Amino acid sequence: MARPRACLQLEKDFVLDCVAVGSVARAYGSVRPKLWSAIPPYNAQQDPHACRYFRSRPVLPVLRRTDQDHCGTSRDGWIVDYFHIFGQGQRYLNRRNWAGAGHSLQQVTGHDYYNAHLKLGPGPNGRFGYRRNTPALRQRPSVFGEVTPFPLY
Repeated sequence: MARPRACLQLEKDFVLDCVAVGSVARAYGSVRPKLWSAIPPYNAQQDPHACRYFRSRPVLPVLRRTDQDHCGTSRDGWIVDYFHIFGQGQRYLNRRNWAGAGHSLQQVTGHDYYNAHLKLGPGPNGRFGYRRNTPALRQRPSVFGEVTPFPLY
């Protein structure tokens, strides 16, 4: 279980920009060649689970020979990588997120906000915490010595 301060920091860092990403992806969906996607291009050389393979002795000469020894590129090439980082769609999303869009009080406080400001309604026992619908309570005024204007049904 994470500490509350750590959870709050994680929730503050979370950005919910699915609507903006969806609209940018829809705009670039019909453009050919497809240079921008909501899912970033996969670069195996930057995958921490595959780093031992790319550091192995037989693979390093091949990477040098193909000029892939400087972090490599994704499957679609360096143009797609560049456009995904510096393209118009990504610049729009970066500016939007840097300005604070995608954050709200409900998102930042996360699950702690769920029951933070409850307003209790009348329960089955009425406003004063006891039932007033029995015949004995209808005959007498309030137990506390004051007559209430509330209906006794």
